[in-house]
Amino acid sequence: MRNKAGNIIILIGSLLSLAWIVWGVLIFSDSISLNYVWARGELGDYFGGGLGAISVLFIVYTVWLQIGQIDAQQNESFEAGVFRIFQALKPELEGLSARIVSKAIKAGLVSEDPNEPFSEMLQTFRTVDRTVFLRVLQKPKYSDVIRDGHENTDLMDAIERYKNIMDLLDKSLTETVTKNDDDFARAIKATEVYVTYEKCFK
Repeated sequence: MRNKAGNIIILIGSLLSLAWIVWGVLIFSDSISLNYVWARGELGDYFGGGLGAISVLFIVYTVWLQIGQIDAQQNESFEAGVFRIFQALKPELEGLSARIVSKAIKAGLVSEDPNEPFSEMLQTFRTVDRTVFLRVLQKPKYSDVIRDGHENTDLMDAIERYKNIMDLLDKSLTETVTKNDDDFARAIKATEVYVTYEKCFK
């Protein structure tokens, strides 16, 4: 959009400059009879004044471009900040997912799956895949526990902390969308951390 508008401004400025020069050549070469004797300095005044006024259009365009570049740099800085926060908090969110699963099973709120015993998932979490508990939380029996709420303090503390952290990240992602960068927000929302948040905590 900005490039298209810039091209239009350049085109208009170029056409005005060309028209001004052509008109000047016509009137000062007596191709058009105006019954007027031009003074020597008027030629310079004509071209200097007219083209100087048109140059203001190009100056405005240059300032407009610089403002756009500043906005883009600010957006990139904001995205980089959000991404750093996400990267810093991601390990804690993964750890909280393991804690929620553990507390839900110990409290008897969810029965342990014999095909996926907690000990094996914990080993996988520690050695291979830190998102294993995030995917477990997305199952209905766990998401129901998270939404319903319970008296188990440790479980509710872990659930509340996960939600608070993700609420903060979600708010930041909403701001990136308002800054017209849907791709960045979509990339974060495609992660297991965010998918779990949307399925279980929203």
